[in-house]
Amino acid sequence: MTPALLGIGVFGLLGLSVLWPLLAFPARRFQRVIRTRTRRPESTVFSRPSTIEIVLPAHNEAGLIEGTLAGIQRSIRHLQAQSGGPPPPEIFVHVGTDGCTDQTAQIARRFPKVDVTEFGENRGKWRMIKTLFERSTADWLILVDAGTLWPESFLTDVVQRIGRGRDVIAVAPSYRPLKAGRIHRALWHVEAGLKKLEALCGGPVSLHGATVGYKTAVLKKALARLGDTPWLNDDVVIPLTLRALFPDGLILYPVGEVWDAGLKTQELDLARRDRLLKGNLQWVRLLLPDYFRRNPVAGLVALRRLFRVFWAYWFVFAAAGLALAFHSIVLPGIAAAAILFAVSGSFRQLAGAAWVSLSAPWGMIHPRWRRTGSWT
Repeated sequence: MTPALLGIGVFGLLGLSVLWPLLAFPARRFQRVIRTRTRRPESTVFSRPSTIEIVLPAHNEAGLIEGTLAGIQRSIRHLQAQSGGPPPPEIFVHVGTDGCTDQTAQIARRFPKVDVTEFGENRGKWRMIKTLFERSTADWLILVDAGTLWPESFLTDVVQRIGRGRDVIAVAPSYRPLKAGRIHRALWHVEAGLKKLEALCGGPVSLHGATVGYKTAVLKKALARLGDTPWLNDDVVIPLTLRALFPDGLILYPVGEVWDAGLKTQELDLARRDRLLKGNLQWVRLLLPDYFRRNPVAGLVALRRLFRVFWAYWFVFAAAGLALAFHSIVLPGIAAAAILFAVSGSFRQLAGAAWVSLSAPWGMIHPRWRRTGSWT
């Protein structure tokens, strides 16, 4: 029993970390060799975008949107002040307010050269960003969450990177929550390292929504493929669809770094985590089988995300195996966990995340979810 529990736990922990990217890396190299032999050679070009639209969806974000827009405009001015190279692209900033009942729209309108589109009803983030994306005529679109803070040079770094080669279809920065405790800082550091490993396989299939940039032409093809389904997790379904539809495409990571001033890491936040769980189960059921067939490399990378959904089980199996092997650590371990839960906000949120992860199998067998792919 003990070896079996430890074996399952170790396999799961490897699956949510390095296993699938390490398997995807040689598969990616083999894929590129085959495609190079069958595809006509193309010269590498440096094609800077002529227009970029920055899209900021917001629902009652009056307390955060001002700092985000101020950082965006500082970054735009920094880009426009660069000399000695080609002219910078034209930048548009577009705020979409989704059924706001606060001053979000009014605050956004105080900023020069910021367009605001107000949606009276609460349409949900997916419907709103899809509408704004489909209306855009810019070469590139950059999606930004309210509460995100850009360093001054961020947009300059992005423009320099996205023009290097025809195959770049998306870019994403690393991400750092400013209000995170020690546990979450460590977890984000580990996750950034794993995404860098995925970048060697063509790019991650999940990108943090704080900031992510997409080439508009390929993004619209991805949106057409995703159809009218109300997807709950755009951070995964868009990059995963891009990797599936464009196997030669590159998602560059990391391109700079952004900071999140809005995420509160000291709360359980079960509602948000439950929504993310539903979104993950949704794309696993409705997208992953077909996308694995279209691009096995992206499918392998996506398996790490799938293993992350069930992360609490891998820790439970490993902990149970260790407890059976070393009985003396059981009571001290329980006591330490209880103390941490009482005094550490980060640990309480981690416990909340574990509770949601443990509920994942119920979501997969829930009859309504099996019919529709979500509970909403």
